[in-house]
Amino acid sequence: MSDMDVEPDPIVRTALQRLPIPPHTDGFWPRVGDILDAEGPQAAGRTVLVAAPAAPVVTGDEAAPPVEEPEPDPALALVPHALRRPSNGVLLAVAAAAAVVVTLAGTALIEERNGTKEVTTDEAALPSSSADAVPADGQPADDTPTRMTEEGADASTAAVLAWVEDLSAGDGAGAWQAMGQASQAHFGSQDAFEAEMSSLAEGYGAWSEAEPEDVLVTPVRTDAESTIAVVTLVGTVDQEGLSERRAEAFPVRLIGGDAVLEPFALAGAIEVVVPAVELPDDAPDTVEPDEGLVVVVPSDADAPILRVDDGETLVCGEAEGSELTALEGTAGQRCSYHPPQGLVPGEHTLTMAFVGSDGSSISAESMLFDAA
Repeated sequence: MSDMDVEPDPIVRTALQRLPIPPHTDGFWPRVGDILDAEGPQAAGRTVLVAAPAAPVVTGDEAAPPVEEPEPDPALALVPHALRRPSNGVLLAVAAAAAVVVTLAGTALIEERNGTKEVTTDEAALPSSSADAVPADGQPADDTPTRMTEEGADASTAAVLAWVEDLSAGDGAGAWQAMGQASQAHFGSQDAFEAEMSSLAEGYGAWSEAEPEDVLVTPVRTDAESTIAVVTLVGTVDQEGLSERRAEAFPVRLIGGDAVLEPFALAGAIEVVVPAVELPDDAPDTVEPDEGLVVVVPSDADAPILRVDDGETLVCGEAEGSELTALEGTAGQRCSYHPPQGLVPGEHTLTMAFVGSDGSSISAESMLFDAA
């Protein structure tokens, strides 16, 4: 047997043999008979199939002649009983699937033998396990890059500023289209989203009238298809007659250089322990020199990322000075971070985020605090 011969498969043969014969148009068989009569029985080596005579009609007490059972097809022993019923629907599916398998297998063998296998466009677009793979937005294909590219940061910032402008202007259609699928799924429909426009405009939309003093774009996760990042706006916002200095986190997803907002694709709660936020005067909390930054995330969450001001993105539990431990008696993880060089006295911005196990949800928070 050559390396190209294929052993006959009895299951495939049986399934193919039992495919239904499609109905013929009127007059098909008379035309076939005329053609065969014209050619003769031995034309082109053709074998003429003669219909079997009808079985004799048995009446009264006449003994019925014994009926010889046809010899069972050995291939049927391999076919489940569900496939042996008169209906050919399942057999048709099996035969079609078998034909596809045989075709693909044969093609693969030929291509492998001849060295002619080509990579299709779809195959080339699949994520690569190589560390050198670079997604369309230009970010390195690390799980958590430490910096955003300038192009990615600009696209992310522009998307956020356009979204808060749409909210402030009451452009529900524009704000809806600017969000990703996960955030749209949170509302279920555009009508449900637009029903919340007034409250969203009071909160997020207030940034449209503010001039951010600082914009921080923090990468959270990058793969061959997209980059998830957090855009943090820092500044003073006028809301309901009051001026408040705050930092606001806006999760975004970069796909092919285009950014979509994901502010409602929540992966779980982030609880900030240090610096504390329950202060009566709403002033930023002060972190003492011997204190570390502490946040709590769900127990099934990926390791959260932390970023202080415009420093490098840190993965909790991997970065120097960080520790990620399970909380006893509760479904949570405690992330603590003591900056190795300490914190310079004054105001700082802390950004925290983690991606859900589904890869599409993300929770993010940004806050201001003072270092003593």
